[in-house]
Amino acid sequence: METFRIEAVVLDTKNFGDANKVVTLYTKEYGKLEANAYGCRRSRSPISGAMQMFNHISAELSRGAQVDTIREADILNFYDALTKDLERLAYASLFFEIVNRMTLPHEKSAETFYLLKNSLPVMSERNPKVAALIGACQFMETSGEQLNFSRCVRCGEEILGDAGISLTDGGAVCMNCVDYVGDCRPYPDALRKTFELMLSFDWKDGTRLNFKSKQLDAAEKFFIEYVQYILGSELKSVQFIREFLSI
Repeated sequence: METFRIEAVVLDTKNFGDANKVVTLYTKEYGKLEANAYGCRRSRSPISGAMQMFNHISAELSRGAQVDTIREADILNFYDALTKDLERLAYASLFFEIVNRMTLPHEKSAETFYLLKNSLPVMSERNPKVAALIGACQFMETSGEQLNFSRCVRCGEEILGDAGISLTDGGAVCMNCVDYVGDCRPYPDALRKTFELMLSFDWKDGTRLNFKSKQLDAAEKFFIEYVQYILGSELKSVQFIREFLSI
């Protein structure tokens, strides 16, 4: 039986049977993969603690014909604040769901792995809404699905001041071109600067995450709408945020 070792972040878990889980991992070595964790819901299971969402783990897996099996797992870092605080749980779930639903199995991306890994302590200790939106913004950029925030998608001119933005046309639209694109909505200068700050944010930087609430709310609304537009369905975590955080 072939075995292999991985470093991973736990993206999602689903229960099956009396004591098992299917665990979705984003690994440094292989990208996203699913594996069965048999018996991990039993209190005496040696891997039970590691099989929790948001954990950063090292694990040994055995190859399966269709699904791999987790044999051993050690916690490298865990962030219990993300499960004990409702707001942190909600926004961490939003970011992780976006990554999970917009990545393909075994499509390796070092940028995505390190983005997930580096975002966890920030979401655990600092403003979780800000951290999750920065994560979503940077993930969309590395995945190739990002809209063009800084140049007009029609004429290529740099966007300065207020403009428009179109989901269907792929990004910002200067005021000279707004009449020629569909689905164009307002794109204030302050929102563009918010996106640009999010894209340039360094996760190792301890500088205060300081965004005005109005622009943060606008960025949240925009990213949720855009991701759901791409997916063609609603994100489950959005409903959780609306119901439990009254947003």
